Amino acid sequence: MHTLLAYITASSRNHRPGDFETLLPIGLCSLYALLRSRGMPATLANLCGMNDRAIIDLLLQQRPSVVGLSHWTHNRHATLQLAGLVRQTLPDTIILLGGGHATHQAELILKHHPEVDLVAVGEAEQTLLELLEALDNGSPLTAVPGLVMRDNGTIRRTGQRPPWPDLDHLPFPFLWLHEAINVDQPLQAEFISSSRGCPAACSFCASPAFWGRRVRYRSAHSVAEEMLYLRDHYGLLYLSLRDDTFTADRRRTVELCRELIERRVNIFWNCQSRVEAIDCETLAWMRRAGCECVQLGVESGSSAMLKLLGKRITPEQVVEAADLIRQSGMQLSVYLITGIPEESDADRQQTINLIKRIQPDDLQVAPLAYYPGTALFETAVAVEKVAETLFESSRDEAVLATPNGRQQVKRLLARTAQYRNNCSMQQLLAIQRDAGYSAVTAMQAGDRYAADGDPHQAEQQYCQITQNEPDHPWGWLLLAELYEQYGQLKNAAHCYQQLLKLVPRHRPAADALRRLDH
Repeated sequence: MHTLLAYITASSRNHRPGDFETLLPIGLCSLYALLRSRGMPATLANLCGMNDRAIIDLLLQQRPSVVGLSHWTHNRHATLQLAGLVRQTLPDTIILLGGGHATHQAELILKHHPEVDLVAVGEAEQTLLELLEALDNGSPLTAVPGLVMRDNGTIRRTGQRPPWPDLDHLPFPFLWLHEAINVDQPLQAEFISSSRGCPAACSFCASPAFWGRRVRYRSAHSVAEEMLYLRDHYGLLYLSLRDDTFTADRRRTVELCRELIERRVNIFWNCQSRVEAIDCETLAWMRRAGCECVQLGVESGSSAMLKLLGKRITPEQVVEAADLIRQSGMQLSVYLITGIPEESDADRQQTINLIKRIQPDDLQVAPLAYYPGTALFETAVAVEKVAETLFESSRDEAVLATPNGRQQVKRLLARTAQYRNNCSMQQLLAIQRDAGYSAVTAMQAGDRYAADGDPHQAEQQYCQITQNEPDHPWGWLLLAELYEQYGQLKNAAHCYQQLLKLVPRHRPAADALRRLDH
């Protein structure tokens, strides 16, 4: 029994999508890896950018018994259109939806879309295994927990699916990525997850309803093994850990950092966290272990808006957390939300004032949008502000809480642009003096010198890495790029060669050597 797991976006059917638009959800890759690890025939396909003819040809070539589609709010219409295409092409194939939107709109989807057979609710690894076994054995699907299905003319849930008992027993999501169809392997593999769940209860986020509020962690050993695998097999030197709140458990965070240091993983990485889950000691360990950027969900500088969004934080906590990240020598990235119906000009000004105080390196702003499974949407439905069928009737990828949400985003970005700023050179040098050497601060100080047109000082900073940690690929990469920029091609070639001895599959270094040879 062959299973095809696929993903598509609406935008990819209208224009050539950007790289990040076409990234597969990590969960879909996890399902694929699990099936492959059990010896079960499966194909993973990114259908973004493929026209109907190409998709039909793929379906006819694969002829899967089950097609599993990753169904989220932004791609809901494209996914259902794809389900219709699958039904027309392979009438007897079982069509299964999974993902955040499918989980929280399962009954509505089955009611309005006869082309869909089943919906897997929430975490789907065990559900998919048992579903395929039942289909293979001819067993009743009603006995498989975690499904929503039609049964004798009614739509029913088959029972609660308990979470996967030990995340360490799942295979790494990208073990078989090289056999996937239409996937940018190095880009896809940059994004990993070391936990599931979030302890927060933000009104605009559906993560707690999907994963639960109890956070489950992979072991430090497992995460370090995956990072080493991605470095050695894809040549990656930078990863993004997409846990909802990476530092939710400080003891576990420090344990992971110790593991990365002791195992000499030598990768730079970033993570997401919350302002109340930040402390000086944890950040120091993170910097030593290669974390170069912490992304905080700040959302607003208005206490009233923070309360409305269920953030349970204060602007002063934001300032304190931002200061700690700055003092640690790491980059600060901030997420904001605007376009809130109750948001006034005074609230937006408070957000601008907060950004002026913390001066992040990077700032991302999104309009407040409805998503199924969130308190925001459920409350709006309860007071009849929006219809339960909102996501069926709206054709927008994101259903905004206010019509002018995107205009508010543009205005806020324009008004905060002048306040974005990097950690000062004085701060970086003070951190080096007080806390001692780390590759992260040496890289950032070197980058600052290079940007200021001082290659000699930049070289000295980068050489700190190669002298203190000759097995750290970043020192050689930074030096190589600096030497190449200033025409010292022999030195650049030597550094690229040193890097490739450490990470033979680092594609940019191999490309650079070929370029220098010419």
